[in-house]
Amino acid sequence: MDNNVPAHKSVMMNEVLEILNPKSNETYIDCTLGAGGHTRAILESAKCHVIGIDRDPTVFSLNEDLYKHYGDRLTLIKGRFGELKNHIFNIGIKKVDAIFIDLGVSSMQLDTPERGFSFRFDAPLDMRMDDSKTTVFDIVNKYKEEDLAKIIYLFGEERKSRRIAKNIIEYRKNKKIETTFELSNIIKNSIGGKYKKIHPSTKTFQGLRIYLNDELKELYQALISSESILNEGGRLIVISFHSLEDRIVKNFIKYNSISEKKYKLEKTELPFYYKKKRVTKPSEIEINENPRSRSAHLRYAYRTSAKAVLENNLHNFIRYGGVSV
Repeated sequence: MDNNVPAHKSVMMNEVLEILNPKSNETYIDCTLGAGGHTRAILESAKCHVIGIDRDPTVFSLNEDLYKHYGDRLTLIKGRFGELKNHIFNIGIKKVDAIFIDLGVSSMQLDTPERGFSFRFDAPLDMRMDDSKTTVFDIVNKYKEEDLAKIIYLFGEERKSRRIAKNIIEYRKNKKIETTFELSNIIKNSIGGKYKKIHPSTKTFQGLRIYLNDELKELYQALISSESILNEGGRLIVISFHSLEDRIVKNFIKYNSISEKKYKLEKTELPFYYKKKRVTKPSEIEINENPRSRSAHLRYAYRTSAKAVLENNLHNFIRYGGVSV
């Protein structure tokens, strides 16, 4: 790997492989290819086929060696994973054996200053996960105070969102907010006081990023698509890092699954079954080795034999915990 490329550690690798249990001739979708860590491990575990999807155009140069090594066992697709159903249909595949989603911003995005994802570096306000036109710069410099407050509160779960929004408006009366440091200083001055673990800018930056990239809707669309493209016994595995994401995954499984024990005893019209309800979290050893894994939550379910398809299942973004401005 190029020395200029930030190191990235794939989260909860052992847990993912244990649930996935890779088998020869099966097809899996890695919805968030990133640096390719999970995909590489899967391809090394069995002679399977992995479809790697990512909306970030920089990802594909990082995975050139991976593609060269595994050839036709790896298919790379640039695009939003919320459109995964269309992506696989376009390459002639209708069903797959597993869908894996590793949510949130990657280490390589956080550690690349010019991407503007992190308040640790003084950089232009960007935070785009793809090559779309709108950036966080546009949001903080053009949106009304009321809308900014809603975004920061709903998507960042920041209780002092109104004060932050008000101070953003006051600041931009004199000049535009151009850098991450400028925005972070406005947030710190708005919140005040000392902090120990969580930086005062964390929630606001997360909220702006999630809103800008429409991350909750992307997740929702991928989850409902999984129902119609997973084979019977197919695995749905999701790692989330934010309470809003985890809430959507948790409720999707809650409303669309039955326990494995009941599934063995009776027929069901529900599309999934689960082995356990409790969330899986990283081990203390992993957290010590990779502190960024500490907020990871893993949930998973298996496709039943039920023939329910999207048209027959009434999904609801808000019911699952989604929010919108």
